[in-house]
Amino acid sequence: MMLHARTHQTVRGGAARPLSLPSGIPLLIAAPVGACQSLQAACACRPLRRHVLCRSAADPSTPHSAAAASGTGTPHTAAVPPQLAPPTNPTDYCIVNFYHLTPVEDPQAAVEQHRKWVEQMGLDIRGRIYISSQGMNCQYGGTVEQATAYAEWVKQQPGFQGLRYTVWPSPEGHAFPKLRLKYKPSLISLAGGMEALPITDPAARATPLEPREWADMIAQAKEKKIVVLDIRNDYEWDAGHFEGAERPLEEVFAETPVGESEQELPAYLKGADPEAPVMMYCTGGIRCDVYSTFLRQKGFKNMYTLEGGVQNYFREAGGQHWKGSLFVFDSRMALSPEEGDVPRPAVPCQLCGSPDSELPHVNCANIDCNELFIACKACKSRLHGCCCEACTTAPRLLRPAKVEGGHYGAWGNYADRDEMGPIMSTGRSREGRVARRARRREALKEKRLEALSEKLSRKKMVREAMARVEALEAAQEGAGEQEGAGAGAPQMACAP
Repeated sequence: MMLHARTHQTVRGGAARPLSLPSGIPLLIAAPVGACQSLQAACACRPLRRHVLCRSAADPSTPHSAAAASGTGTPHTAAVPPQLAPPTNPTDYCIVNFYHLTPVEDPQAAVEQHRKWVEQMGLDIRGRIYISSQGMNCQYGGTVEQATAYAEWVKQQPGFQGLRYTVWPSPEGHAFPKLRLKYKPSLISLAGGMEALPITDPAARATPLEPREWADMIAQAKEKKIVVLDIRNDYEWDAGHFEGAERPLEEVFAETPVGESEQELPAYLKGADPEAPVMMYCTGGIRCDVYSTFLRQKGFKNMYTLEGGVQNYFREAGGQHWKGSLFVFDSRMALSPEEGDVPRPAVPCQLCGSPDSELPHVNCANIDCNELFIACKACKSRLHGCCCEACTTAPRLLRPAKVEGGHYGAWGNYADRDEMGPIMSTGRSREGRVARRARRREALKEKRLEALSEKLSRKKMVREAMARVEALEAAQEGAGEQEGAGAGAPQMACAP
């Protein structure tokens, strides 16, 4: 049986394949079938958190759940869908996700140390590996053997012994085009950076809930007036979200308020009781851990995060209380929580309102727009992959329409084509990509504010109309009562 993932899961595999680390500690990638009871003794790394998960070698569909193993919550009884099940072969391709918040004395030296080890071991891993003075944030992929070897090596480094990582299937091969192993002052994009926030102090962060605990709590959110806060990008919410979570008003997480004034709060927390429970979630968990330290400074005391993020929730609790699918930042682009389901968005077509909207998102074919949006196939074909009529006549146009979804490459990939070169060069200016994006975002912000103003105006009109109807009904009822009272009064006889 093969050993991998952040919770020491065991799944079916072949014979043992040890990978020798420079420190002399063997990393056991697989163990003999039936060795479930002695896994921790056989494993060179330290045991992780609370539980050991084991899938039966005789029945690969046997349900497994962290809640069942740890005794918390109600076990998830459905089999794990293939798109969420851990890979079972050391040579299968996978995606590894983890972050770990801990002080790193010299992060730039750590980057070189990590790069040297990867090269020394000859690992073909690709993705994003970011290191800062406050820890690591990683989403990368490769074969199970090589990708988990790197994660296990990281766990041997000072301060990273408690690291937890998750492994996900990548049946199409590498999920990322190249490896970006680099130093970043901030592990995630946040206005003003992260260095002033005490993110390496677990006591300053929100309380993590295991998936089953989260499911039990969110089922009572409406009854107990719990705030469910989605702190992802707005387009992630469009793909899918938890019940009770409103769409973020910020286009991207980097715009989430972090100022000192009382008004510098997410809109859905303004005026909220600081004692009220707040359930906050994101894809993998790091954005919640970081932002919860800011909210704690603002006085919020009862904050909860989803341990392992939404992907881990799908694996251990299924799609309970979830609408739509999950946006992910790799070649998969979207994940459904249910087996056999094609990922479906939580919103209709954003161009025509049709319920036949499709995932994954697509970027506008107009390179100077690049808006990420959800549409139906008819609109994507009609507008040639653009997000609106205006973009179809933009001066620098057009990349091939991504009717079936997927990523665009660098613009030069299309400019080199004979039929695209003249179009791509037409309308070029000295304005840089960042400036064009800022201008586009400002225009989108104005458009959203106009739409919000129109929505509020319509609501006001409806309220006023309802008030007039209620007043008219009340007046009619009053008139009817008076008529009834007059009809029932005694009649006086006239004198002869």
